[in-house]
Amino acid sequence: MSSWIVIIALGALCAFVMLFPLWQRRSDRVLGAGIESDDIAVQWTLEKDRLVREQHELDIALAEGKISPDTHQIEREQVVEDAKRALDKLRQARSMNEKLAVNAEHKPRAYQRFSLVFGALIFISTIALTVHLKGLDVRKKVQTAEGAPEVQMADIKKMVASLETRVNEGQGTIKDQLMLARSYIVLGDHDKAVGLYQKIHQSDASNMGAVMALGQIYFNSKNVSEQKQSLTYFDKALVIEPNKIEALWFKSLWLVRDRKLEQARELLVRLQSVSKDNKQAQDAVGRLLAELDKNRVTNHKSKTQSPDARTN
Repeated sequence: MSSWIVIIALGALCAFVMLFPLWQRRSDRVLGAGIESDDIAVQWTLEKDRLVREQHELDIALAEGKISPDTHQIEREQVVEDAKRALDKLRQARSMNEKLAVNAEHKPRAYQRFSLVFGALIFISTIALTVHLKGLDVRKKVQTAEGAPEVQMADIKKMVASLETRVNEGQGTIKDQLMLARSYIVLGDHDKAVGLYQKIHQSDASNMGAVMALGQIYFNSKNVSEQKQSLTYFDKALVIEPNKIEALWFKSLWLVRDRKLEQARELLVRLQSVSKDNKQAQDAVGRLLAELDKNRVTNHKSKTQSPDARTN
């Protein structure tokens, strides 16, 4: 019973807060023009200026070579279409305003009736919601839809086995092989994943997916010899795509791990230049460069202080 009282009281309070201003005498005052003008001519002028400015920006972009002539032509046609559509809407609005001006009639204090109707609807809706939620515990976990199947590990293994059969029979594409290799990683079958990635790499040395996957697998390995092999694959990736962000990042991490800090810093500066549009990469590179620079200063101080220490 107490929950009923709380819900109804909250509904009444919300209705009072929302509807009380409508009962004030100032609700009948003329609202004025406001910050933005409703004048059709002003609106058309603003719209025209916007379209002219947009066309001007397109012309500048074409002149600077940022967009192709075909793109410029398509964008220009779109601007023209927008202008026609805006003009039609403004003409309709002008016609509508003229009709409203003829048929306008001031109805003072009509807000009270509206507020009573609105308040009654809120009250009825509150009661209906209370009845509907009676006996429900909102703290219960959301249950899955009745009859919806839950994906089990056995089902995943079954799908992987089906994909594996298709690949082994030679019916799978390179995309299927890469998907199967990723599935092996998910299932924790490291050796099968590496073997399949190696097979893909041997058949197509320029397959970036296999090259980067092998590089990352070896980079994350606990075996030191395998960690060293990862650099070979990152270098191969950079031969295929010199500005490959992931390859530059992992190679710089490899160099940091190998204590080749100056080489790592040069690579990070290059990565920072080629990843200007990638905020996540910029943040990560910035943090690592800051750590390397801090290490640089520390090493420099220790070197400059070491002769004094020997003298003492």
